[in-house]
Amino acid sequence: MSNPKEIKNRILSIASIIKTTEAMKMISIIKLRKSKESLIHFKKYSKYIEQLFQNILYSFHENTKILKKNNYFFSSKKKKLFIVITSNRGLCGSFNSLIFDKIHKIIQKKDHSVKNGDIFFSIGKKGFDFFLSKKYTLYEYEYKKKFLNNFSDIYFFVKKIIEDFLSQKISSIYLIYNYLKNTLFQKVIVEKILPISIPTFSNKKLSEYEYSILEPSNMVILDYMIPKLISVKIFKSLLESYTSEHTSRMISMHKATENANDIKRNLMLNYNKERQTNITKEILEIISGLEALI
Repeated sequence: MSNPKEIKNRILSIASIIKTTEAMKMISIIKLRKSKESLIHFKKYSKYIEQLFQNILYSFHENTKILKKNNYFFSSKKKKLFIVITSNRGLCGSFNSLIFDKIHKIIQKKDHSVKNGDIFFSIGKKGFDFFLSKKYTLYEYEYKKKFLNNFSDIYFFVKKIIEDFLSQKISSIYLIYNYLKNTLFQKVIVEKILPISIPTFSNKKLSEYEYSILEPSNMVILDYMIPKLISVKIFKSLLESYTSEHTSRMISMHKATENANDIKRNLMLNYNKERQTNITKEILEIISGLEALI
């Protein structure tokens, strides 16, 4: 049996942990609400950008030579860049481990082997530490230690990776992030962002969306739209990841609070048992002393 004083100290310690997990849970709920609101608004913007880009492609579909000559749409299968979105902090359940398991499966495939020169870039400290520990090849970028948290930083980063893509330093670029399907289920998404797949055209769509005039030229518009489109995709994925992260942390802290309450309840029972045992023992000693005097 433990000393009642030790049990009481453990109860106080568990009570302090409960306060901490409850506070972290409430913070995650507030951040989750803000993240969801931002995601809802940005999804609308993303939808308009993607539709505009589709319409531009529809407008010069007949001149397919433009697309075939454009490196945005075609490349050889060689070195790949994987942009991975993870969290900066822990205590979020299986949020990061799901990403790392997916990366491990990708690496095990022959066509995505690290030996083939695949490189990685993490938006998030946990992913960066993971790649360093596994000694994976990291993408050289001057702002990697600052991490990318806003749209302007992401836009400059996209300009850099597009420059490397067009110079054929990178053959293709993939985005890996957590997508929240519902409160209890997350899915790891692997999305190819470069080269861009050319959509199939139909006469019905063309008559509806075709632009007769594009100024100053098709290529200039593409050069402006593609970095914007990729930046929007990455930032939307970042918001999706934030929503998933805060949901995971909220659930983890809720479970941690419940487990701590169970431990506290058991400790209280043990404390009361020990206290009652000590009281009974003292009463018996008093009675034994009285009987000895008689």
